[in-house]
Amino acid sequence: MSHVSNQSEQSLEILSTARMPDVTPNRFSVFLLYASFAVLFGLLSPIYYLNRWDFKRKTRKNPFYTSVIVRLLERYPILYEVAMFAQNFPIPHHVYKALPNFSGDVLQVGCGTGLLNKQLRSRTDIRFTNFDPNGHSLKTGMRLKRFSTCVQGYIDKGTPFPDESFDVVLFARSFHHVRQHRKAFQECSRVLRPGGVILVVDPVILESRAEEFSNGYMANSSIDGVIWRFTQRSFEKHVSQVLPDSLKLVSVNCVRQLHVTNYNLFVPQTDVIAVIEKQRVP
Repeated sequence: MSHVSNQSEQSLEILSTARMPDVTPNRFSVFLLYASFAVLFGLLSPIYYLNRWDFKRKTRKNPFYTSVIVRLLERYPILYEVAMFAQNFPIPHHVYKALPNFSGDVLQVGCGTGLLNKQLRSRTDIRFTNFDPNGHSLKTGMRLKRFSTCVQGYIDKGTPFPDESFDVVLFARSFHHVRQHRKAFQECSRVLRPGGVILVVDPVILESRAEEFSNGYMANSSIDGVIWRFTQRSFEKHVSQVLPDSLKLVSVNCVRQLHVTNYNLFVPQTDVIAVIEKQRVP
């Protein structure tokens, strides 16, 4: 489901061909993932159901109640990393394989503790600016020496960065946490150089298993907090509706990688990869 014109392809000077993972899952691999999910869920189900019981009880009075698990993950980033290992089992860093190749000055929105920085530490052609609303995650990333500088804030509430200061704005599995996408894209357009790109790689609900809904929607999750939920089609529709005139949706693709979140037994997912370009001024 690609919508790339020849002219747009030529204008993406800093973006090479998307590196789609060469994943052809066989039945045995998929069976192992389902089995891994069942084992992990069996081990963690007491915590999950206790948290869910508390969450349902509290959200009757406060629909925006933040669950105990979410508060713990935000307060103690090392627990977040453990959760990421479980959700992206068996090879957690392979989730970043869906990212197209990029380089230059990169604003990483939702950098967390710097897991992507760690993965790309040998890439001297990438100059990250690390941006995240969670101060605990930023402190952990600094302490673990995954990055030496960082900025705390929200992309949809404005940033301190100068106009046209980045080649790439990257949302690596963080887009669903951004509340106001229209405002976020306006800010992305401001800080991007002409011809720069926004890269979004995010999990979405697998359409063949999802209930029919034509638009994305926000939900308060007991394990993720307030997030957006999309299928590929609703993601593309939503993004197209909230982009400012200065930005153009160049391509939207999906790839289903081999990790337990994508092959869980309740809400199977896939990974959407979107490329959005800032138009050059004639």
